[in-house]
Parts: sequence; C-alpha cells; structure tokens
Amino acid sequence: MIVRNALLFAQEKVANCPLGSDNPSCAVNLPKVGAGDTQITTVLQIVFAVAAGVALISIMIAALNYVTAFSDQDKIARSRRNIIYSLLGLLIALSAEAIIVTVVGRL
Repeated sequence: MIVRNALLFAQEKVANCPLGSDNPSCAVNLPKVGAGDTQITTVLQIVFAVAAGVALISIMIAALNYVTAFSDQDKIARSRRNIIYSLLGLLIALSAEAIIVTVVGRL
C-alpha cells in the first residue's frame, strides 16, 4: 500500500512537470551528476580488470589442483573443467573491455 502510494505520487509529479522545467514544485532534490565518457570507461575498465584478475587466480588454482591430482581422474576432470571455464571467463572479460573501449571511443 505504501509503495503503491509512493509510485502514484511519483507518477503524478512526473506527469505534471515537463522535461527541463524550472518550476520549483518540480524539483526532486537529486544531485546533478556529470558522468562523461571517461568516467564510464574508467569504471567499466576497473570492473572488467577485476573480473580478469579473478579468472587468472581461478586458472592458477585449477592448474595447481591439476598438477597435484596425481592419478585421481575425478580431480583431473574437475581441474580441466575449471581451467576451461576460467579461460572462457577471461576471454569474455577481455572481449567486453575491448567492446566498451571501441564503442565509447566512437561516440
């Protein structure tokens, strides 16, 4: 009930205020954020760098498990699967970063 009333209030407030209105009753008191291309690119590069770092650590752990598996076929298969999934994660993170840099660079 409270959420419904809040949504109705917000919808009414937005409907009565045209875009770019200087009317004080239309003020929502939200901070103005000027995030440009460089800030977005920086944040996304940090996110994908962390993902790539996690993938590399996962590859190292799986490789260590593979080396220490000796003749335990279940552990060998699990380590191989982990290495493949970690390589796929690393590939996705690097590809995503390349796509973001390319797209933002062309804007």
